[in-house]
Amino acid sequence: MLAETIKSDLEILLSPKAVISLPCSVEFAQSNLRFTEYERPTYLLAIRPSCAQDVVQTVKYARSKGMPFSPRAGHHCVTTTMRYLRGGILLDMRSLNGLTFNEELKQVTVGGGVITDDLVRFLEHHKMEVNVGSCPTTGVMGVSFGAGLGRLQGKYGLLHDNMVSCELVLADGSLISVSKESHPDLFWAIRGAGHNFGIAVQATFQVYPEASGGTHYSWDLEFGLEQCDEVFRTLNEVHADMPAHMAIFVLWNRQSKSGLKHLILINIVWSGTEDEAGPWVGRFQGLKPLIDSGKTKNTWGELPWTTYNGLNKLLSKPEVWSKAPLKMMGAVSIETFDLPTTKSFLYSLKDMNEQWAGKGLFGAMFECLPHHRVREIADDATAFPWRRGSNHFLMMTATPFNLEDRDHFEGHLDRWKKEFIAVSGYGRLQQYVNYGNTTSTMKDPAEALYGYEPWRLEKLRSLKGKYDPDNVFRWYQPLIE
Repeated sequence: MLAETIKSDLEILLSPKAVISLPCSVEFAQSNLRFTEYERPTYLLAIRPSCAQDVVQTVKYARSKGMPFSPRAGHHCVTTTMRYLRGGILLDMRSLNGLTFNEELKQVTVGGGVITDDLVRFLEHHKMEVNVGSCPTTGVMGVSFGAGLGRLQGKYGLLHDNMVSCELVLADGSLISVSKESHPDLFWAIRGAGHNFGIAVQATFQVYPEASGGTHYSWDLEFGLEQCDEVFRTLNEVHADMPAHMAIFVLWNRQSKSGLKHLILINIVWSGTEDEAGPWVGRFQGLKPLIDSGKTKNTWGELPWTTYNGLNKLLSKPEVWSKAPLKMMGAVSIETFDLPTTKSFLYSLKDMNEQWAGKGLFGAMFECLPHHRVREIADDATAFPWRRGSNHFLMMTATPFNLEDRDHFEGHLDRWKKEFIAVSGYGRLQQYVNYGNTTSTMKDPAEALYGYEPWRLEKLRSLKGKYDPDNVFRWYQPLIE
């Protein structure tokens, strides 16, 4: 079908305030923004719904015409399974951005297009908090459908552990409410495999009075590669018994503001009382970092914009990241850092950045999060399978400036993914679903995403047959291919 015909049809079906845009328009370009152009889906037109019924009507129309479709809220989807969606309808959910707070129940209701930064600042206004992802521009629904990892998970659990209910548009266009009381089987499934079952138009989450007056302290400590072993030995030791209000991120820094190159940046965030932080931070400061930012006092809303030298101020701006659009990623979970493998990997980043200077970039970010509350919750409480099988989440990046060089960049990521799996401590790939299948050259099996216990995939696929028998939602980490 021609895009113009589809647009004309939908103009009759959708509400007057819905926006339908075609390629070559400014509106379509905004809706079609994506963190990476690598192995991306393609769309004939984009829709910004003004209400839940616009989503319902779009789904029903697409089904009647046999057209693929997909929602988006943030623009950080990096899974390459989306590449199979060609010539579809894009539902840009960002227009469903409502936020309401129920003070009596201590619950927030979030529109299907709300991004993390908006949620954080809204809750901060009400002096409340909950665990959210560390990136401020990800969509809340996509994050919670996977799990919702973040710095506060030691206190509050995963973001989806705090989901109370969700308004979901199913594959047949019906709009239902799912919770522990309504469709509890589906409520279980969407918390860990939600992308396979429907489109969230809103969800309600339990939230909590902000701790420590809403203040978060952070440090950026940067070390040379020659300090690698002692840094990661210390990290292993600290993570084994660190408190619930401490979180550590590790980043590769190609060059500091002072001109030092090839650095290991340790970012520490402390969300507890200030006077208790010293001994924990001191274990890293005692290693004599080359650069020590000192303590920074942040509000919750400011935190993601100030940590790791304010890197998110660049990474979250489309005008910046669109200059290097072919971002690739490799991800793996590990129990502890194997010192020889970690050192070899970091030296390979130095070598690859030097070898491919002017032709591409290589980097890494490791999330070393607290798991206290996450692991107090039963393993089978949600579809997320790795409560006790994902101590650290490793993300490795490679960005060729020319797709003709892709083999070298994909090869780098796939090689080190395999290397880290081999020393992960788990004996297999145990993958966070939102980080899965990030190169098209190395497939993550469904068991790695949804669990190796046979009952998990059996249950999820049975529910898939019940709620989406035609496998309409098959683009993002599909349960059934």
